[in-house]
Amino acid sequence: MESIIDTITTKLEQDFRKEYEKTISSLEVAEMIGKQHNDLLKDIRRYCEQFSRGKIPSSDFFIESTYLTDRGKEYPCYDVTKKGCEFIANKLTGQKGTEFTAKYINRFHKMEDYIRQDYKPRLEDINKAAEILGGAYRDAGADNRYIAVLVGDIYNENGMNLPLPPIIMDTPKLYDQTMIANEVGMISASGQPHKQAVGAIIKELNISESDKVATPYTNHGHSGVNIQYKESVVNMVREWLKDNNYPDMIENDNKKYKVCYR
Repeated sequence: MESIIDTITTKLEQDFRKEYEKTISSLEVAEMIGKQHNDLLKDIRRYCEQFSRGKIPSSDFFIESTYLTDRGKEYPCYDVTKKGCEFIANKLTGQKGTEFTAKYINRFHKMEDYIRQDYKPRLEDINKAAEILGGAYRDAGADNRYIAVLVGDIYNENGMNLPLPPIIMDTPKLYDQTMIANEVGMISASGQPHKQAVGAIIKELNISESDKVATPYTNHGHSGVNIQYKESVVNMVREWLKDNNYPDMIENDNKKYKVCYR
């Protein structure tokens, strides 16, 4: 299930890019042709079903998507390509068809102008992204110092240098389970860092909350919060291995992990 952070991130990306994407939302199309959005969705679904029977790729015309209401509720919609607009226009007759054709042609020309101008998000868009993402990460329990770094990155990536106070920049190095496995030389039979075995050891240790830090992350369009560990935890794992004579099998929660060392 998509997290709230993923949903917000997707919505912000749509807000940033909607002016120069090569599709327009079915919500906008419905407004252009003076039709209820639910009725237009029914039409588009029928068209897609007919395309499928004729082995015609419906994604050339209509791409399934979603949108968020002001209250944060998610509903279905379609991203309509230029071909999709042409298809809908051909279904309309008289004045409505003429008006819609003119409107969507103007709309696509406007988007092409944005592409040529290398459109960048406005400051208010960036402020909105920083505010919403920062709040979402905070609600998810992320450490405020790392939220500040992430928010700073949002501005820096858009050409606005946002200096951070020394107390934020002087944050301790953190390690996830894969990094800890690398540090202590624990690998799986395939030669990869054995993060699962590290996780099993961590469950055996008495780690204080002050040695854990919840940090925000974004990766390939997905966002969330990771638990990472301070260097003291790396040392605790290393000591555990010494005390247990570097076992070749580590067990926890009825799961066994074969471990090699390098």
